[in-house]
Amino acid sequence: MARIGVYDRYWPTGGGGEKFAAGIAAALADEYRVELLAHEPVDRDWLGERLALDLSAVEVRLVPEPAGAVSRASGDYDLFVNASYLSGDPNRARKGLYVVHFPGPLPTGAARARTWLAGRGAEALGGGAGAARVAWGEGYYLPEESRLHTLRWTAGDASFTVSREHGDGDGDDNGGAGAGGGPVPVVVHLGRFVPAEVGPVEVVAEADGVTLGKAVVTAPSSRRDRRRTVPLRFTLDVAPGAPVTVWLRCRSWVPADHGIGTDRRRLGVPVVGLHAGAGARSAVAAVVPQLVGPGAGLDFLDSYDRIVSNSAYTQRWTQRLWGRPSGVLYPPVTPVEPAHKMPIILSVGRFFVPGTGHNKKQLEMVRAFRRLVESGAAPGWSYHLVGGCAPEHRPYLDEVVEAARGLPVEVHADASGADLAALYGRASVFWHAAGLGEDPELFPDRYEHFGITTVEAMSAGAVPVVVDAAGQAEVVERGRSGLRFRDVDGLVAATTRLVEDPALLATLAEGARRRAAHFTWEPFVARTRAEVADLLA
Repeated sequence: MARIGVYDRYWPTGGGGEKFAAGIAAALADEYRVELLAHEPVDRDWLGERLALDLSAVEVRLVPEPAGAVSRASGDYDLFVNASYLSGDPNRARKGLYVVHFPGPLPTGAARARTWLAGRGAEALGGGAGAARVAWGEGYYLPEESRLHTLRWTAGDASFTVSREHGDGDGDDNGGAGAGGGPVPVVVHLGRFVPAEVGPVEVVAEADGVTLGKAVVTAPSSRRDRRRTVPLRFTLDVAPGAPVTVWLRCRSWVPADHGIGTDRRRLGVPVVGLHAGAGARSAVAAVVPQLVGPGAGLDFLDSYDRIVSNSAYTQRWTQRLWGRPSGVLYPPVTPVEPAHKMPIILSVGRFFVPGTGHNKKQLEMVRAFRRLVESGAAPGWSYHLVGGCAPEHRPYLDEVVEAARGLPVEVHADASGADLAALYGRASVFWHAAGLGEDPELFPDRYEHFGITTVEAMSAGAVPVVVDAAGQAEVVERGRSGLRFRDVDGLVAATTRLVEDPALLATLAEGARRRAAHFTWEPFVARTRAEVADLLA
């Protein structure tokens, strides 16, 4: 029996991404031996109940946090399914499937300019035959943009390779070693983005257990200091055709544990650039390290046999941002049986501090509901908000609760799957506003990429009133299975229309149930099994 590993860094959150990942595992468990790869213990029963999935045939495998552990573990499987948001872990299994929830935020204008310059720099300073090259290895998160740099955070330990091609190089650009190999000067440019609360972080470069060099990254003392990188320099013997793997080792830390924002990732240090060789390239690297270093760091995708996106919206942005084609595999939706409908509006989504995570605009929706109530358009109606909330996001949840004071509003933080199903069954209308007020060309990641909760509500006969953009526009057919809006005025107007026209509400509720059937468990299982069978054939 083929062995399959499904990886998600965020199993304990039990959100939509985890529903997708666990759904893949559950869909395959009858035909294959399936394991969930996790970094911390996972209560399988709790996760299954939370996600409304049967995970009884799925095992959980704990994988330590150190860099490269996930990739190394993937080598134990016939198929590795990487379903973790923005994971940069290469695949080592016989076959690999990469699931794209969304390919990250849109690069800024400065970042696009750096990418263009890097391409031109690579052409102009490419070096000749025998020149040293560097390539990203394991243990990095995907690239991030700051105002000054494109950087890649390590997860504590991370690697890169230095190689030299066979050729007739004269040694002018590779440290004087010539085509026959020899010592190559290497420099790692580290960004000064480690905060003062974390303290100095020592980084050690080593190869084959031998220490090559050290550097200490400290918090910047001024704005000018932030622009400077911390160079970690050493020399490495590299023979043509025999790449050398270098590990960057340092202690790791979690920003949220130090009271710095809401980021729960385990970070090490930010790498701004890598360079191997001497001559003109080295001089340029000292000033603008990104012009002569390795590319954007998406080469890990080449280790996967297939890429799938969770919607056509995500598929378009995956091609646009990553330059990679992908298929579409819609996430699974567990249908919910309708109950006796009541005058209830429901919203479901985790609570995130604005500017972090994937904010669902609960505060804006509570304010919209206040307008609805104060207009007298919805007498007897109540509004329920359901969603998980990590401790670092509690201030936003408190703000939502305060905004709802005096209104018929109930907030159900961290509700059980059974409680959520009961609310789906009773709700008559479902609101979803992720992306409200955002620019889709500047912040495409802030919109709903598919919308599992919307489809779950539709399956229970709740009429969706959703943002007219992104994945929600794919799911909800305007005037047939729900209504769509562009601003708060539109949200209030569409809801008022439904409240005042029970016949329209009933017609759209039936249309919503029919539409939801396209995204339910059986079609998902059939598509997933066909995809995997084709890969493993």
